[in-house]
Amino acid sequence: MSGKGVFIVLEGIDGTGKSTISKKLKAWLEEKGREVVLNAEPTGDWLGAAVRRANNEDLDPRTESLLFTADRCQHTLRIEEMLKQGKVVICDRYYGSTVAYQGAALEKDMGDNAVSWLLNLNGPVIRHPDVTILLTSEPKVAMRRVGNRGVPSKFEREGYLGKVQDNYLMLAREAKWTVIDSSGKLGEVLESVKKAVQAYV
Repeated sequence: MSGKGVFIVLEGIDGTGKSTISKKLKAWLEEKGREVVLNAEPTGDWLGAAVRRANNEDLDPRTESLLFTADRCQHTLRIEEMLKQGKVVICDRYYGSTVAYQGAALEKDMGDNAVSWLLNLNGPVIRHPDVTILLTSEPKVAMRRVGNRGVPSKFEREGYLGKVQDNYLMLAREAKWTVIDSSGKLGEVLESVKKAVQAYV
């Protein structure tokens, strides 16, 4: 079954199950006959590699934000092409991640101006998703999940993740995202996600 292109984004702090849910959502949509592409940010090209390298460096958050946005600009061009072909594009992180994470990092230097600066930076280079789903979790719970992966990154500290999630929730209110508590059973979370995208696919 073909149809119009649909752009779905899953956002949330590390440890909320975005990657797992994205893969299961892809499989469900393919069972419905849709052609689905699963993407993630940072991307796998050289700009994305620069972003991942920056994660391990002591860079100013503004510099990191510019790197993330450059990667996103190229990524968005590819997303646009796939949508024109009638594909469903599921993206594990998009502009909301930069606004939430770098917004928290820039709060000390820029205060309330951090989020607005990041939104203005990303505005010209993004395509607004058809549906964005924010998966939430208590930072302590998310940290335990992340801890099973090995050494945490600089973005995976409990206090910092709390600020990040606050930024996410603010974005969700303003942009009317769907917010789903991911602390329940995986099957229940997946069903909630399916309901959120059903009308678009």
